[in-house]
Amino acid sequence: MRIALLTEIPAPFRLPLFVALAARPEVDLRVLFLAEDDPRRRYQSYERRFESEVLRGKDAVVGRNWLVVNAGVLGRLRRIRPDVVIVGGWNQPAFWQAWLYARIARVPLVVWVESTARDERGGRGLAEAAKRALVRSAAAFLVPGRAAAEYVESLGARPEQVAVAPNAVDLQLFGQRVAGARERRDELRAELGLDGCTFLCVSRLSPEKGVDVLVRAFDGVPGELALVGDGPDRERVAGLAGPGTRLLGRIAQDELVRWYAAADAFVMPSRSETWGMAMTEAAAAGLPLVASEAPGAGYDLIEEGVNGLRVPVEDVEALRDALVRVATDPAFRERARHRTLELARGHTPEAWADAVARLARRITVGESG
Repeated sequence: MRIALLTEIPAPFRLPLFVALAARPEVDLRVLFLAEDDPRRRYQSYERRFESEVLRGKDAVVGRNWLVVNAGVLGRLRRIRPDVVIVGGWNQPAFWQAWLYARIARVPLVVWVESTARDERGGRGLAEAAKRALVRSAAAFLVPGRAAAEYVESLGARPEQVAVAPNAVDLQLFGQRVAGARERRDELRAELGLDGCTFLCVSRLSPEKGVDVLVRAFDGVPGELALVGDGPDRERVAGLAGPGTRLLGRIAQDELVRWYAAADAFVMPSRSETWGMAMTEAAAAGLPLVASEAPGAGYDLIEEGVNGLRVPVEDVEALRDALVRVATDPAFRERARHRTLELARGHTPEAWADAVARLARRITVGESG
């Protein structure tokens, strides 16, 4: 079964998914990247242990959106002759060219959707009509969790067309290595200068991430806040931050493991967030989770009041109350840690690959039958 998968860039957190899918004996995977990187955020380059290529094209940032215009998409798909075409959304011209190829070649089109109804990037007018038309013509949909599934169903997808392929992280890195570091947690916290309940936020410092809301909410919370990440909002966040907040900037992966091991809880205050990969990392590390209602990950990785709390977007007081509750209840944090670890176990590259292969097999059998 030959699968052609078109996605924007070789983001490091996606590569293990593609490696796992390519390793399946019944799958011949070809990944077509629209660009080497996204100018709005740079990632370190990693080896790609699967068949892939970067398509030729030109790109530009238009407002908050990034647009890539690729050449030769139809010709490349004709040479690959896939049994299934998977596209990473509807926001790039190449995805629509792949839709056209699938129509001409009469092969099933699968749309990989991470957007949710709470994501502020929803379209209007013609863009929304085009999105719904694509939904009507697609054979199936891949989503990372419940919030995205509800969204595509609201656009007209039937429940039986939607398959959950869970977003995944490296459980060896964020699970086993963090667990190993926690064995010397008291020593580690002393090295990092931590005293009291420590909340960790790993985020790009940009308006949609809501970190400014978090630093305002942290006023009066008994504990410390460690912010990992950088971005255009850094100066504003620093100006709002109180004495209990540390801005760590970008840190190396080994150092990030130390912070996941040393922290007591994780917080994601986003205004807009399709999934939230850092929450998946924090879950694999076994941290209690506090989040706004925006991240899709919160609907699969947080059981309200059991291993974490969700609060309305931009509600400073509600976020402060949630942080205070976690900070002042060590018994809750310990119970939450065990449940978070249980929920994270299903978020592996192998689970993602299983879901994709199972869906592809089902729709190709249906097409040929």
